[in-house]
Amino acid sequence: MENCGLGYQNAVLSAVLSADSAAATLPVTNLTSPQGNPAYAWRADVTTATLTVALSQRGGVRVVSVHRTNLTAQASWRIVVSSAGNVLHDATQPMAIVAGQAVCVLPAELQCDVVAITIADPGNPDGYLSIPLAYVGPLWQPVRNFSTDSSSGFNLGVDEVTALSGAEFPQMRWIQRKASIAHQSYGAAETATLREIQRVAAVGENILFLPDPGATSQEEAIFGRLSGGDIGNPYGPADRRSWTFTQTERL
Repeated sequence: MENCGLGYQNAVLSAVLSADSAAATLPVTNLTSPQGNPAYAWRADVTTATLTVALSQRGGVRVVSVHRTNLTAQASWRIVVSSAGNVLHDATQPMAIVAGQAVCVLPAELQCDVVAITIADPGNPDGYLSIPLAYVGPLWQPVRNFSTDSSSGFNLGVDEVTALSGAEFPQMRWIQRKASIAHQSYGAAETATLREIQRVAAVGENILFLPDPGATSQEEAIFGRLSGGDIGNPYGPADRRSWTFTQTERL
């Protein structure tokens, strides 16, 4: 098991984005919106489309992910990472869609200037691809992992009507995954990164959290809002700092 990872430097927000297919009112630039609603998505009018992310300046990429999509379990993607025209990574693989999201963690961080993502989902019953959220960028991993006191769960949007007989009729409107991560062992040198993550989260940008970047499946990944508490120093002179944050899926 690898130490958890946080992605907070999303190149999609500053890159030049282009796509070979896009609905007139749902352009590829919608990927810069923090909202996970299909009304703010990039929609390709076909079931195979390529998204090209041209970084504003050469930078590191370790993770490519999409979230809140309409993709099916049969979808696949080809990810090509290049620098100055030289291909550094070129792989085609199943997307392993779980709850509308897919995450690809590269074996190592690559310094690049272009990431091309071709998504193929020919059996999609909608007849189009809807991608509201995407992350392309590096992944920061602390030296030590989070505490076993951490937990995960759901926020539920449920409308309930109770009849005079006491019968209950719940109507589910939305389900939002969440995680409460407690960490007792950050190094003092890592607190600068923690403060930077909190600054990015405070302006409304989404943060990617991977509990185990080395896992075969990244179904527990959460891309959304991060709310962090104070950084503590519970062990006196020891090089250990504590920080607890809550991560909630962006809907």
